[in-house]
This record gives sequence, C-alpha cells and structure tokens, in this order.
Amino acid sequence: MIFWLSVLLLSFIIACICFYPLLKKQIKAQTVKRDELNKALYFQRLVEIERDEAQGLLKNAEILKQELQQSLLEDIPEQKNAAQIDQKHYGKLWFISGFLVLAIISVIFYMGVGSWKSEDMLKKTYQKLPHFYERIQDEKNNPLTDAELQQFAIAQRLHLQKSPNDAKGWWLLGQIAMNTNKAQLALDSYARANKLEPDNLEYKLSYARILMFSEDPTDKSKGDELLKEVIRKDHANLEALGLLAFRYFETEDYKMAAVTWAMMLRLLPEDDPRTELIQRSIESARASYQEKETNKK
Repeated sequence: MIFWLSVLLLSFIIACICFYPLLKKQIKAQTVKRDELNKALYFQRLVEIERDEAQGLLKNAEILKQELQQSLLEDIPEQKNAAQIDQKHYGKLWFISGFLVLAIISVIFYMGVGSWKSEDMLKKTYQKLPHFYERIQDEKNNPLTDAELQQFAIAQRLHLQKSPNDAKGWWLLGQIAMNTNKAQLALDSYARANKLEPDNLEYKLSYARILMFSEDPTDKSKGDELLKEVIRKDHANLEALGLLAFRYFETEDYKMAAVTWAMMLRLLPEDDPRTELIQRSIESARASYQEKETNKK
C-alpha cells in the first residue's frame, strides 16, 4: 500500500513539474489582443461619428460618443472574466488528464519491467529457509542439489540482512559458499562469524582453514595465528593440528611438521583409518628434513 501511494505521489510531483503551465492563468496575450481589437473598433466608430457630424448628418453626436465609450468600458471586463474562466477550466482539465495518463503509464511500465517479480521470488525463497534448515540435518542421506544450495544461500543472506549479529548464520553462509565454490563469500562470512563470537573454536577454525588456502601471505600468516589459538585452547583438536602440520610442511619447517603429525598420531584411536596416512606424512617430513640438513652441509 505504501509503495503504490509513493507511486501516485511521485507521479503527481512529476505532473506538477511537467504540466504546471496548464495551471497558470495564461490570459495575458489573449486579453491584449482583444483590448487592441476593441480599441481599434472604438476609434473606427469614433471617426465615423465625427465624419457624420461634420457632414451634418448627426445631431446627437455627443450622446453617441458617450454610449460608445460606455460600451467599450463594459466590454473589456466581461471579456477578461470569460477568458479567465475558460482558461482556468481547460487548464485544470488538461492537468488532471495528464496526471492520470502519467500515473497509468508508470504503473504499466512498472508491472512490465519492474522489480516486483524479483521481490516476489526473493520472498518465496526466504519462506523456504526453515525447509533448508531441516534438509541439512539429513545432508548425508538427502544432500541438497546445486540449485537448492543457491536458493539456500539467497535465503540465508536475506535472513542475515534482518539479523546481522547472528554468528551461526554467518558461519552457515560460509559453509554454503564453500559448497558452491564462492571463496570470497566464504571468507567474508567466516570472518564475520569469528568477529561476532571470537571464543567459538569452530568458527575460528573454519576462518583459519580458508585463510591458509589463500594466495595472500598475509592471510596465511593470520591463519597460522588462528590455528595456534585454537590449539592453545583445545590441545586435542585433530583438525587444527592437521592444518598446522600441513602449514609447517608447506613452509619447509619439516621438523615441526613431523612433531605436529606425531602429536596427532598419539591422539588417534588405534583402528583409526587416518593412522596410516599420518605415518606416511611423518616419514615424508623426516626424509625432507634430513635431505635439507644434508644440502646445508
């Protein structure tokens, strides 16, 4: 309702700007022309009366002159009033017609190319947000399709516009962005979640993970610091230890990489399937460390 009132108000303002001359009493030019015509007729008639008087054809010339003057004085105001009424009437009529035409054209144009369809689609997508929350609870058995993930991301962003301090909502948007290969959106979302709840290790770890895979050395360094913060608070966080060990190996700090993987190995259960992979990683780090030391000599 407010939108349509705004459309009418805007149309009225535009109509006032465009059709304002129609509201003005533009009778000056018409009045001048009629005054000149009346004066011309008056002087012509006056010459005729004087000519007839000079020829002796008139005996009451002065009376005729007075009547002619009186007729001229009475005719001018009547013409002015008629012109004013006529101009005012048609000016308002044209203004109202122009305003209505402008309003109708505006509505037709908006209905054809306006954003109401997009707004309606966004509204319907946002209404499906509870459904998406239920679906991710059973993600393993019933994963979301790419199209559903796109809709989920849109609905989640609309939710965050209304609730910008929802840390979990930002983290969830980061998770969706990771699944749709939108790295920058994931980075921004994780950063927002970590900022809102800096003590949440899950948010911090997600933020650190994406920073470590950035090509910017500054991001990588910041990711290192976040991982160390997680490990200081949770010494048995296997994911943080694994990421940190990989980071050490990437920077050719093979000794620390081997030590970190060894810490992970001690924390894993004996039948954990990751044990063999970590053992090979430790051997690779030690071999690289020995080769590095030999090259120094």
